[in-house]
Amino acid sequence: MPDTILRSNSSTSLPETRTRAAELAVLVPLPDLEANDNQAHMPPQQPESKMFELPAAIWRVMVACYAIFLIALLGATGGAHAGFAIVISALYVAMFFGSARLVLRQAPPQERNTLNRPGAVLQTIYGPLARREVYAQVLIVPAAVALFGIAISVISAVLA
Repeated sequence: MPDTILRSNSSTSLPETRTRAAELAVLVPLPDLEANDNQAHMPPQQPESKMFELPAAIWRVMVACYAIFLIALLGATGGAHAGFAIVISALYVAMFFGSARLVLRQAPPQERNTLNRPGAVLQTIYGPLARREVYAQVLIVPAAVALFGIAISVISAVLA
């Protein structure tokens, strides 16, 4: 590169660079740049093919654990003192599991879950998990919540 280019003022360009830029503008046509192109036709998109990949038995056990928790709380409090709060909590649990059910119903029909097959594994970002490991990781919190409700009920019965 000649020294004149390095030492020249940046606002003025040399004549050979101006002509080269003009040549490139003629050779390379620019497409129409419009931010909102409503005329373009989008190709049809495939629906999501992956689901929660958890067997229905896991969902049933989770619902049962939360039901045990709420029933234990209802029994521990006698129903009258905290009945309204427990009913509200039951509605939240129903909304949580109900919304997941509604989302699953919107999806196209799926093949049978991979974890229902013997020896199957669930692929996670940390590596494959066997069926027992999936059950243990998913159900540890609901089981702890159910045991917490039972413990509250036992403590309430012992102190009464």
